[in-house]
Amino acid sequence: MLRRNWLKIKLVLSTLIALFYATAYAQFINISVQQAKKMIDAKDYGLILDVRTKEEFVGDLGHIEGAVLIPVQELNGRVAEIEKYKDKKVLVVCHSGVRSRKASDFLTQKGFGNIYNVVDGMLGWNSQKYPVRTKEKD
Repeated sequence: MLRRNWLKIKLVLSTLIALFYATAYAQFINISVQQAKKMIDAKDYGLILDVRTKEEFVGDLGHIEGAVLIPVQELNGRVAEIEKYKDKKVLVVCHSGVRSRKASDFLTQKGFGNIYNVVDGMLGWNSQKYPVRTKEKD
């Protein structure tokens, strides 16, 4: 009896430790603009998060149709706005991939489990001549 209970305790502890490490070392996935475009075309995502400034969002490079703008420097204070996407695929994009990497890391630390960092950002998106919008809303 004692041996059986000890085995159950070991199993529960092992599971808890595995969950702790999985959460502590959660990582995002780096994807190319081509992979992002395929996901968007297939509607295989929950949110496109653009972490640039408002000026960049409506500037020369434009933004991806349907993207939500939350500048990376505001993300900590506005993360509640995107909580409903915590268990959905979130594509994170910026100018060239630097700020989106920072935002992706932040979101994984906040428990978002399906973060996809678009590594070449809007520079890469535009280089492929993918469609963009330059107005916030019509």
